[in-house]
Amino acid sequence: MKERMIPVTCPHCGHVFEIKRDTVVIAQMDSVARSRLDDGSYFMHQCQNCKSMFYLYYPFLYRDPKKKFNLVLTEKKSIDNLCEDEQVVLCHSVSQFLLAFKIYDQCLDPKMVLVKKKQLEKKLNRSVKFDYFDMKNHCLWFEDIAVSLTEKECKEILIL
Repeated sequence: MKERMIPVTCPHCGHVFEIKRDTVVIAQMDSVARSRLDDGSYFMHQCQNCKSMFYLYYPFLYRDPKKKFNLVLTEKKSIDNLCEDEQVVLCHSVSQFLLAFKIYDQCLDPKMVLVKKKQLEKKLNRSVKFDYFDMKNHCLWFEDIAVSLTEKECKEILIL
């Protein structure tokens, strides 16, 4: 883990402060960070001034050498000097990063998950958050809604 001081401005009241945060996390070395990424609370912060909750946005790298992926929260269009045999996914918002984490941490095909997500959002006429792949019941869970998968889709969705 690598920590640094991050300058932050509350989007609600404009309060300016600095906070110490990890900018690099290796999956097998930090189970707390992994758990907080999974539940979506990792980038959440409550302003000490106005008590409003908001996402902190700062450069961040999550690396999982076992599953061979790197997730990068960045404004940059490309990143150099990462392992060439590992997938690198650039995310430009916290919500993109958290979705990518849920997909890649479960070793799922992102295209299949995103297609099912868009289909469900079109049907419901609202956005939904992806939760997990339920292999036993052959479905993807989006919040409290299960989207069934065919047997073929179940075999194709896992990328190991």
